[in-house]
Amino acid sequence: MNKKALTYGLVYSIVVIAFKLFILLGGYSLTAFGFYFSSLTSVLMIIPFYYFAIKSVRDKDNNGLIGGKEAVRICLTIFAVGAVIISTYNYFEFENSGKAMAIDYYNSDKFMAFLKSQAKIKAEDYQKIIAEQIKASEVSGFKATTGKLFSYMLIGGISAFITSAAMRKTSK
Repeated sequence: MNKKALTYGLVYSIVVIAFKLFILLGGYSLTAFGFYFSSLTSVLMIIPFYYFAIKSVRDKDNNGLIGGKEAVRICLTIFAVGAVIISTYNYFEFENSGKAMAIDYYNSDKFMAFLKSQAKIKAEDYQKIIAEQIKASEVSGFKATTGKLFSYMLIGGISAFITSAAMRKTSK
């Protein structure tokens, strides 16, 4: 295993956890960005780490050359380190604040406005729907983490191969 890839994976994980803590502790979790785009942003943050890790190994360790297999190996090492550390963080975040955040959201004016915008839902059913949504949000931390891990695997895995293909250089 490449030590630089492990280091880049660890640094990526620290950056993403700091970003997620900023969103959570700053109170931005229920904003449009925090709710819809922060997870996607944290997954896309891995691409520069792939790029700089491959570039570092290629230019400093391999005299400007790197094969596709070695580039993929570096990216997948970063990916694996990130998957383990960030999934662990996501589990603890959900267990410590995710359930309370779901209750806050379903009792918020934003969710009530959403319910009112749905023509098929009657006003007398609002409280029943809110109670059902709160009960449904009480899933385990493992289920919540698995949901986030799927997008991470999809985007992170594909971008690992694309970055590796773009960065390989087998002859000068």
